Amino acid sequence: MSHKEILLEKDGPVATITLNRPEALNAVTWCLLEEVELALKDIAKDDDIIVVVITGAGKAFCAGIDIDEVKDDDMLASRAIARRIHETDRAVRMLTKPVIAKVRGPCLGAGLELAVSCDMIVSTENARYGLPHMNIGIPSIVEAAILPQAIGIQRTREMCFTAEFWDGVKAERLGLVNRVVAEEELDAEVEKLTSRLSGWSPVAMSVQKEIINKWMDTDLQSAIDFSINSVAINFGSEDQKEGMSAFLEKRKPVFKGR
Repeated sequence: MSHKEILLEKDGPVATITLNRPEALNAVTWCLLEEVELALKDIAKDDDIIVVVITGAGKAFCAGIDIDEVKDDDMLASRAIARRIHETDRAVRMLTKPVIAKVRGPCLGAGLELAVSCDMIVSTENARYGLPHMNIGIPSIVEAAILPQAIGIQRTREMCFTAEFWDGVKAERLGLVNRVVAEEELDAEVEKLTSRLSGWSPVAMSVQKEIINKWMDTDLQSAIDFSINSVAINFGSEDQKEGMSAFLEKRKPVFKGR
């Protein structure tokens, strides 16, 4: 399948989605969002893919929404694009495979919302994170709603109200990103992480992601009950038998994703 505004590459167990509008710092358009979701659907059906990376071409992850595309929107059109952003970001969160955001340069607005929808964020030190919406007279919305769980309500208020940018070092210190490295180390750090995750049971990771999403979306007791039931179901998988047998036999497990 050919795409206009993204690239989809598969290399063994790793799929990479690259936002491919470098001339616009990969700013989000309706087309780009649709293509990301289509790529995720393709990846979901590919049993050979275990881990996904989302990144941006050129010098940015994503500078936010393309203002030229939405500046003249009326109320219904603005709600439609917000829902389109949510549908794509939700597809990232609901994908049964772990997704890593690989961030360099600006990661702003809708770009930040996409990044926090991923399971982990690996960042350069000089990346820039922020919600600059106050500069253009609108509030931060959509998957920015995840931020209080990631960084706390006070830091979320700070980010929304001040429209200030955080570099990768501050973002890691405040819990927004998982790992921060020098620019020249980013590719190697992501490759090391994808290699590690590719060695786990795809079944276990899928169940784990579903459990984590339930932790985020429901009350405590419901989330715990769901976790218990999910683990019980996981015990019916071949990967669980292989993993525990390998542990007892002191050898490396060979997971098959079933």
